[in-house]
Parts: sequence; C-alpha cells; structure tokens
Amino acid sequence: MESVLIMGGSDFIGKSLAKYFIKHRHKVDVLTTGSIDYEGVNKHLLCDRKNLDELENALNGNEYTYIYDMTAFFKSEIEDLFKFVNRKTLKKYVVLSSSAVYKKSEKYISEDDEKGINPAWGQYGIEKVQAESYIINSDIPYIIIRPTHIYGPENNLYRETYFFDRIREGKAIPVPSDKNEPVVNQFIYIDDFVRILYSLIKNDKVREVYNVATPQRITWKKLIETCGEVVGKEPIIKYVDSDKIKIKERSYFPFKNTSCVLEIEKLIDHGLYIPNIMLEKGLRKTYEWYIKNKPKMDDKEMHEVDQVLKIV
Repeated sequence: MESVLIMGGSDFIGKSLAKYFIKHRHKVDVLTTGSIDYEGVNKHLLCDRKNLDELENALNGNEYTYIYDMTAFFKSEIEDLFKFVNRKTLKKYVVLSSSAVYKKSEKYISEDDEKGINPAWGQYGIEKVQAESYIINSDIPYIIIRPTHIYGPENNLYRETYFFDRIREGKAIPVPSDKNEPVVNQFIYIDDFVRILYSLIKNDKVREVYNVATPQRITWKKLIETCGEVVGKEPIIKYVDSDKIKIKERSYFPFKNTSCVLEIEKLIDHGLYIPNIMLEKGLRKTYEWYIKNKPKMDDKEMHEVDQVLKIV
C-alpha cells in the first residue's frame, strides 16, 4: 500500500487532507505539534519540525510514497526535513506555497510569471520565494502548489467566520475602498482544494508548479454580499479610504487588499481535478458548519475595526 505523510494534520487544510486520504483507504501518517481529533491515522508523529532531534526520531525508519507538506514556511524547514526523509520510496513531495511569490499583484497570473518581492506581501512573499527556489534547484521530485484564498468549514483563519459574525450581529463591516478599479480575487472551497491535492497521485508529473483556484472572480463587495445571502441578512458595508485615515487596511479587514487572479490552464492540461464549487454553494456549506459548531474566533491583526468605524 502506498504510504502518505502529511506534515500538519491538526487543523483545516492538513486535517481535511488527512481525512480524505484515510477515507480512500490510504496508509496515512500525520506529523503535528498538537493533538488530532479524528480516527484512521496509521501513525501520529507528535513532533515539532523545528526541533531536529524530534524530527529525526519521528521519521527514523519510516518510508513514504508521497509527502504533503502543509506547514513549511521557510527554506530551512524544507532543508531540515530532507535531512531525514528516506528518498528511496518517495515519488512526490507536494508543498503548499502561495500566490504571494508573484512579483506583482495583477490579474491573470500564470505559473511562468515573474517571481520576486511583492510589495503587498512583504517578508512573507520573500520567504515563500526562497523556499520555492531551494526546492526547484534541488533534485527533490516536487510539486509546488500556489493557491488563492482557501475557505470552508474549520478554517482557522478568521475570514468568512468574521463576516458571518458581523452580519448576524448587525454590525458594520469596514472595507477598503477601491481606488481605481475593484480589487478582484478568487476563492477555493476546501473540498475542491483537497481533491486537487489528491489528484496529484493519479499521474506521473513531477517537478511542476500549479496555480490552484476556482475560476470565478470575486470582489470584496460580492464576497460580503454572498455571506449575507447565506446568513439571510443584508450586510452593512462601510467603505474606508485607508490613505485618508492612515490606518493599515489589514488592521480592520481580514484580507490583503490586493487583486490576484490565477490562470489554471496547466491544472486542466495535466488532467488534475478541476475545482467546481462556486462561492455561494461553498459559503452555504461553511455557514451550516458555523451554525452547528458556533466557533469563537478572532484575528489579532484586526485590532482597529471599531476605531475605523468611529471615523467613517
């Protein structure tokens, strides 16, 4: 049986991926720093990947056909991982990267577009570029995944849940105003994203980079209004001129205020799973989970929401 190691598995992406592989009867190990709350895992490797002694002990004697790395943020973390990975049986190393690697925040970005320092993403984007460069210049049988915004049940980022909270409570939502043209992004529902990752084992492609997104293009207004539709209550949107009030947009809004629309032709050409869950359907599924679980979340970055609303 082909064995799978998932780096991360305690929450959202890693957890969803692990459960999907288990459902399809794969031998799955997960490596996490915390507990897991689902069954079917072959081995739970309780380990801090930054601790090399723990990492070596966790991986010692284990062989994997596929490694899905959902928790690598830095080049050093990938370097350290491959000090202890048994390469003899490894067919693919799939690593979660980001569209933040692209040098400019523009529409219609392909995998071949220029990488580099993106002012909208700063150090985070630089570190992702460094991690990717290390992989690409190695002999690792890699697959690099660059997704747009991932959403859905159990999202540990306070995004769609934030909008649900504000709309249900009748509270205004401050939104950065469009300066020239609407900011446009793509979103991908977690089930679609997991199916794309799973489909990577169905072909022999390696040393490839894939943009991953649902083709539907969404403005902030459309996102929030769709959240209102699934809640059944009209949202109160207050537009904010961030330049005028001199307050950082990320301190009152849960996304970077920058456009990014990815081309996914390569995903299609290589016969991988094509995402098809549109925003309204995905948000309805997410809201069902929200109502059932009543998650209590916050975003430490968004500490100026109330202050901004006092100004506008």
